[in-house]
Amino acid sequence: MTSVPTELYHPHHHYDYYQQGTSSKLLTTSMNTINTNDEMMPIKVQRELGIIEKLCSTYGFVYCCHRDGRYFFHFSEYKNDIHQAKIGDVVEFETTIDKRKKKPVAVNITPASPEIIGENRVEGTIAVVARQQSPQHNGFNQFDSMPDGKVTYVKKGETYFLPYGLSDLQDPAIPVKVGDQVSFLVGQDRRTNQFFARNVALLNKCLPPLSSNVKRYRGVISTMKDSFGFIEREDALKEIFFHITEFGPNIATNSVQPGVEVEFDIQDRHNKEVACNITILPKGTVEFDEIDKISYIGRILQPLKLKKSDDALAGRLLYDSLDKKMSELPFGERDRCGLYTLLENDIVQFSIAKDKRDGMMRATQIALLDQSFLKSKEQRQMGTVMKLDSTIGGQIKCLLSDQIVSFRFSEVMKDNFQISEGDPLEFTLATNPTNGDMPQAIRIKLISKESLLNGNSNELRLLGIVERDANDGRLERNGRSNDALDMKQQINGNDALTAPINRQQEPGIIRYVSDGIECTIQYLSSNLSNTSTLYCGDKVEFTMTMNNKFASNVTLIERNRLCGWIAIIREGKGFIEQNGATDNTEPVVFSTNALTGDNASIDLGDEVEFSLRKVSGRFVAENILKVPLTIDNYYSILPTIHRGRIVSPVRMISNDECEVIGRIQKLTDDGMPGECYNYSITGVKNKRVILLPNDSVTFSVAVGLDYSKRAVNIVLENEVRKGKVDTVKGQFGFIDFACEENKKIFFHNSEIDGGFELRAGDEVEFYAQYNLKSGKPCASKLRRINNLQRPDRLITKLKSINFDENTRQKLVIVRQPRNADEKSKGFTSARVERAPGVLMKA
Repeated sequence: MTSVPTELYHPHHHYDYYQQGTSSKLLTTSMNTINTNDEMMPIKVQRELGIIEKLCSTYGFVYCCHRDGRYFFHFSEYKNDIHQAKIGDVVEFETTIDKRKKKPVAVNITPASPEIIGENRVEGTIAVVARQQSPQHNGFNQFDSMPDGKVTYVKKGETYFLPYGLSDLQDPAIPVKVGDQVSFLVGQDRRTNQFFARNVALLNKCLPPLSSNVKRYRGVISTMKDSFGFIEREDALKEIFFHITEFGPNIATNSVQPGVEVEFDIQDRHNKEVACNITILPKGTVEFDEIDKISYIGRILQPLKLKKSDDALAGRLLYDSLDKKMSELPFGERDRCGLYTLLENDIVQFSIAKDKRDGMMRATQIALLDQSFLKSKEQRQMGTVMKLDSTIGGQIKCLLSDQIVSFRFSEVMKDNFQISEGDPLEFTLATNPTNGDMPQAIRIKLISKESLLNGNSNELRLLGIVERDANDGRLERNGRSNDALDMKQQINGNDALTAPINRQQEPGIIRYVSDGIECTIQYLSSNLSNTSTLYCGDKVEFTMTMNNKFASNVTLIERNRLCGWIAIIREGKGFIEQNGATDNTEPVVFSTNALTGDNASIDLGDEVEFSLRKVSGRFVAENILKVPLTIDNYYSILPTIHRGRIVSPVRMISNDECEVIGRIQKLTDDGMPGECYNYSITGVKNKRVILLPNDSVTFSVAVGLDYSKRAVNIVLENEVRKGKVDTVKGQFGFIDFACEENKKIFFHNSEIDGGFELRAGDEVEFYAQYNLKSGKPCASKLRRINNLQRPDRLITKLKSINFDENTRQKLVIVRQPRNADEKSKGFTSARVERAPGVLMKA
């Protein structure tokens, strides 16, 4: 019971209104009229209990304790010194309605006591010893905390419990214990209706029984909650409840935790056994088992499972007993000498333990023997520690495959073994199902460095060239090798992209020459020693070990950097013309995300340095760096200017195909065709202009260091193009004009000269150029050239109509049906009906 009988209160205190339960209404009501400024409405009011929540310069707010209400009040309504009031004070007040704002406000406010304490003392017993102070009565803290002590007493056959704190003891110097007889006063918090024991006085101490008749018990704490727990008993196969206060006031709370060995008495409370008078014992005092000193050899029949089972002794082993018979014993997690993995058929050494409580036999002190590795077919590997984590484990580099695997300190098979980086180890590889079946090292043993060298005798150090990097084939596995978006993801950075996430790594290929024979060998990106990634063409040095298909300890000797020029850019993707490219040289695709350096913006014709990566059988440029133009160092320009025509332009065929080398045919003075020359984007003066087949141009001839010739300083003679408007959609439209892979070219209304509005079918003149941002073809400086020309559909219709010149009148259209300003549609003047023969005034 947590409630308190009303008989505990003295009638002289006004507690009778609490007999109605938790109602907050006071029994005294009156008709109150406010006459100060006629802004308050006279209503029937009741005294309520509240807490000052906020104080400002001339006003504040009161929060009602027993119902959800927050009321404004003016300092003039406080019936005491307002300067003495503070936030959290308990007050009584009345409510009325503000006439002006139509909202309830608090008036007639008086200070009140937060707690009611009865005058009749009650006798009871200490149930729980208090360890902390009781909450103060000057704020909201009392709502948030509760004293942890408890006293109990019986009234009319019912048992009641009341909380108390250390500050509620009449004499704090005299400690109290569970079972002591005390007397106290009952107090009730008016704000929460919570009852407390106040002014607790000791009457009689609880005398402990004679030591000669008391049996002390021992055990180990198995479970610990906030302030209570359970002890596993040494004398019986069961647990017993305890409260933390039974340790006494001088015991630190953090010292009471699972695994601590204790000694205690047993008391019967409410027909249940509980532990009391608990003391902490030295570690190793409590023994649940009797362990046989004889060591046995056995074989693991059923190893422990990775997932915890309800059965604490889930393991099983077989051994030869003293009577020459095969016997089976169970074992659990705590029976192993180490936390390393035990496998089926492992040969182990162990002892036999007998439980004192129920006589059950089990195997304990289980240790794996070295002869287990000799008799089993387990493949042991050697490696060195590469990296350590101070709390979990680290990484091991395998000696034969150069594979890097993780390990945990719990898998080390020797106690007090300190591992450092570079230590040689012997281990077994196993998959970890909780980490995506990634390999990990288990059953780890320390070996000598001589053993490591003996296993590393057949090594050869060679030089080679990277033919394919270690990440090729990721797109092909997904079946989306031609997807532009996936291509962008593959060329989306530099070295950081060489480590695929949650995907099996594709090995790279190194080409090398050994004994005059050209060979290849695979390598993994985890085997790199002085770089995080390799590109195609990089010169490397590596170690080749007998009976190993992967190159190990791959070291970068010289980075393969190529030079080229930006030939085409389309929305973050483009193609690079390699230095020395011919008609058969395939352009290199790139993404603008692969740019590095301070100046990450590029334009057509810019010179760049880059590395190559092979993705899905195609070369991709990565680690792109913009450099100053050096094309003048490769070619010498002849002074003669020639006329010619475009045979094949530099153009984009599709998203993945393009032509970065074009051809120009020279025209003689009489217009006869002559010699053809190659050209690229670097040879065009205005690199934004669009060149089309049969365009007339002027150019010069440049001779290279290898005596090859190409066209440079190319200028389009007539940049004005003609076309017909196909569609107009709001602020933009399209013109029928074959350009690269499209048959239409885009235009925006802001590029129309004169401000005229274009319609479908209008013939226009314009300049065709590549857009500066997107790189796509677009039309600029549009001008309409068919101002008075009829639409083709009207001309065709008129030609099909037969007119008789003698009988029919002929209609001649002077201008198109547009407004006079040639811009707006329709007629702006209002139409007015007029009588025949009557002239209208202008």
